[in-house]
Amino acid sequence: MRIGVIVIAVTLLAILAYSIIDLKADSAAPLATSRWYQFQANELEQKVAALCTAIEQRQPTQKLQQAFFAARLAYKPLELLTTYYMPYTDRFINGPNLQEVEADEKDVTIQPEGFQVLEALLFPTLQNTDTAALRQEAQRLQANLQRVHMRASSQDFTDAQLFDAMRQEVLRISSLGLSGFDSPEAQYSLPEAAAALHGVETIWHFYATRVQLINTELANHTQELFTNARQILQTHTDFNTLDRLHLISNYLDPLMVNLKLVREALNIPYTQLPHFLDPAASHTFAKDAFDVTFYAPDQAQVITADQITLGKQLFYDRVLSYNGQRSCATCHDPHKAFSDGLKTPAALDGEAPVIRNTPTILNAALQPGLFYDQRVAYLEDQVNTVVHNRAEMHGDLKAAALKLQQQTRYQQLFKKAFDVQPSEINPQNIQRAIASYIRSLIKLNSAFDEYMRGDTTRLTAAAKRGFNIFMGKAKCGTCHFMPLFNGVAPPDFAKAEAEIIGVPAIKDKPVIDTDNGKYNVHHIALYRYAFKTPTLRNIALTAPYMHNGVFNTLEEVITFYNNGGGAGMGMQLQGQTLPTDSLHLNQQEQQDVIAFMQSLTDTAAIQ
Repeated sequence: MRIGVIVIAVTLLAILAYSIIDLKADSAAPLATSRWYQFQANELEQKVAALCTAIEQRQPTQKLQQAFFAARLAYKPLELLTTYYMPYTDRFINGPNLQEVEADEKDVTIQPEGFQVLEALLFPTLQNTDTAALRQEAQRLQANLQRVHMRASSQDFTDAQLFDAMRQEVLRISSLGLSGFDSPEAQYSLPEAAAALHGVETIWHFYATRVQLINTELANHTQELFTNARQILQTHTDFNTLDRLHLISNYLDPLMVNLKLVREALNIPYTQLPHFLDPAASHTFAKDAFDVTFYAPDQAQVITADQITLGKQLFYDRVLSYNGQRSCATCHDPHKAFSDGLKTPAALDGEAPVIRNTPTILNAALQPGLFYDQRVAYLEDQVNTVVHNRAEMHGDLKAAALKLQQQTRYQQLFKKAFDVQPSEINPQNIQRAIASYIRSLIKLNSAFDEYMRGDTTRLTAAAKRGFNIFMGKAKCGTCHFMPLFNGVAPPDFAKAEAEIIGVPAIKDKPVIDTDNGKYNVHHIALYRYAFKTPTLRNIALTAPYMHNGVFNTLEEVITFYNNGGGAGMGMQLQGQTLPTDSLHLNQQEQQDVIAFMQSLTDTAAIQ
């Protein structure tokens, strides 16, 4: 706590020193930010240098841990700027402690670097055999911070970028910081979240005087939100018992709203870059906050009602299958949240079943990787793959197009949707129409969404407790990221995560399922048994669960996670990304998590 107070005191001095500038100048806040950035970057380098010295001196583990805490507390106020302006470098400052391999460079393994690697070596205690590795990682961190220092003196800031960065950081705190995402071993997330929030508050102060002149009530309320949120984070010492729902819904989400209002009061334009999360949305649970075409190909950036109508017609039409006996809706039943209720669907030819469970396609447009193994990027490609899959539809889009060209009804529908003549009906238009329909199936109107939009009657006490456990003790939120509760990590939503959790072939036996997951696509050893992290929205309607449908109930799923996944069952599984230790959730806590997941069931009509 003392370290956090020192960081805040130093930052306040920086604000006073750098804010005595012409408040009428458009460049006032960016210039003040630049000066503060240089000051804080220097402070960070000093703290990391102190950590390196402590390591060289072979100080006791407790001293090393304290030096580590001080260094990362110095980093956290800068996080909103390093992640926004230097995302690649920041990955090697505070990225996950996981190896990575790019699909187009299979022979190159990218080793993790930075604070999280140091954390894994230092906590719960430093082993003698890790001393050399600790020294090496600290030196790498120093080298990466030199880039930050060099950038600090030359980086140009704009008002629009700074408001984007501030709102993104508030979301990062809500969705990642409070979950323990980047402090899995030390569990120092709450003081670090307070430090990160203070970085946002620092930049807010560079605008606050101007806002006071325009809208005093807005300025005062914004400062009140900052102060109260930070005090909660600074005074709450137990990671597991923090009321995250209260903090997010009463302070952090309203803070996102106010930063939007401040931006508009100051007439600061929105950046013209494409955004998955609309920067003009009030907050992440606002209706229509997400761009459903963000992950679409260029030719599908505009979706019309006529395209959706055509796509829906094709979705339910069996003309796409080779024997006319199966449509998309055969396996994606709207009455079952567009799943089928089966462990795995029966093959079209009646032989071996399809090897994977049918996922919901609700909100499928809100992710950049499709299928459990993420083998295609676009819904259009997914349509093509499923139609031509021998076990699923065994169809031929070219043959289907010829049939559709002969039907008057479809001639009219394609004309309205794409302005084409009958002879121009082709596979590409079929794919695009069905993809347009799927993109229309955005359902973000659950009881939880409504609660986050202000209707505080919509959650039961169990669901409220369950959310706090989900985002805290149970660690669910470190993979199923709020607000979408899938594997696409905020605030940039650039990548859909895949995890190795050790799903068994039979639920009660410690034998790994033989499906190799992403390895089958890329033939990269790190991807063996890795599967896309699916959405938890509407999960109460989509049993059975996992890629192979091995678990029939949510209780079975929670038990599997609570015990440490495959490793917890006794599997000798290399590379499991799920924590292997027990979560120590009691029966009430497990039921509360289930109650929360049930609150993610959409309340709007599904059709």
